[in-house]
Amino acid sequence: DKNIRTGVRYLSELITMFEGDLRLAIAAYNAGENAVIRHGRRIPPYAETIAYVPRVLRTYEELRLK
Repeated sequence: DKNIRTGVRYLSELITMFEGDLRLAIAAYNAGENAVIRHGRRIPPYAETIAYVPRVLRTYEELRLK
């Protein structure tokens, strides 16, 4: 329960940091905010992050539409 609240709070901060760009916020959650910033505020070229972002967005959309 505490882990979920902490994760949600951090994701909320990342969404604010990346001005509402969910793709960048999710990438930062996975790879770290500095990695996103270091790569020009783009999704870092890490295989895990490149796969993670669309997977999370798909799940988000599926749950949002229920």
